Amino acid sequence: MPKDRNEEALQLSEEILKNFELSEIPTQHILLKCLRLARISNDFEALEWLNQEANGFDFDAKGFMTQTAWAASAKSGRRYFTDDPKSKAAKPKKVEMAFTQSIAVMEAAVDGAKARMAVAYDRDVSISSHSTYLPTVPPGNQRERRDLLELIRSNTEKIEKVKSKLYQYVFNLNYELKFGEITEDIFTRKRKSVDTNLKDICPEAIQKFISVYENLKSNNDEDWANAVHTCRRIIKEVADSLYPSSDIPVGVPGRNPIKIGEDQYINRLIQYINSKSTSDKFSSIVGSHLKFIGERLDGVHEAANKGTHAEVTLDEAERYIIYTYLVIGDILAL
Repeated sequence: MPKDRNEEALQLSEEILKNFELSEIPTQHILLKCLRLARISNDFEALEWLNQEANGFDFDAKGFMTQTAWAASAKSGRRYFTDDPKSKAAKPKKVEMAFTQSIAVMEAAVDGAKARMAVAYDRDVSISSHSTYLPTVPPGNQRERRDLLELIRSNTEKIEKVKSKLYQYVFNLNYELKFGEITEDIFTRKRKSVDTNLKDICPEAIQKFISVYENLKSNNDEDWANAVHTCRRIIKEVADSLYPSSDIPVGVPGRNPIKIGEDQYINRLIQYINSKSTSDKFSSIVGSHLKFIGERLDGVHEAANKGTHAEVTLDEAERYIIYTYLVIGDILAL
């Protein structure tokens, strides 16, 4: 999600949570805000569910809820079990059903019942002390009040079930958006740091990263593979700048000499790290990361040189771009 859309979604989710917690507006209005939140978050599954809630549940020609509507009723907490109305047994089996009245209808029913309750009081009866006859006492409104209370209770209970599901959806999405913003900010800071340092030692790499981003926008897996190829070229250019190649292997005590030729760019970077780092643990960790990403990048590169197609998914390409940034960042920090 673009950063501005992420910020809009985060702000809207905070507003909706406040609406819920302070009971600022009717639930039917909050529902429309939830629908907008799902739309700007590109949450298509939630859009399908909330559309059923906002616009009414769909029924087929036989009067049964559609599969989409039935699934939405579960997400809204509208399902319940009751005795099978078709069963004639002494202990009928339970069947699962769903109440389908919209939030707007139920809230209107509650508001109407409360207004009627306000005037459903028993009238006063005046008894004169001089009268020898007891006046006729008109029937009270006790039954009406009882029915109104039941209507209010029943609809409020249903509304609260749906509200709890809506609130939980917004609450969870709010945390996802906050976490996403935090991780995005962390990576953005890392990227800016890497870009600044690359300008000094390898300015051409900046343009190559731009090419990587353009390839990621494509829906073609060949472009994703090209992005991986470019990551390999970027790492190699950094190696050429920090530790130029040589035909003379580097001697290592207790081990075979290490080749640091043109194609051994990972070896050269590891040698650079070892020469600059004062921490064996840091060298070991960054070195292992370099070997991992180098082997994969080389595998894609070799497959392309042989004319075969190395399958690279978008998710995999994105991971290797992140790995590239992080590894280069660690190297340039030395």
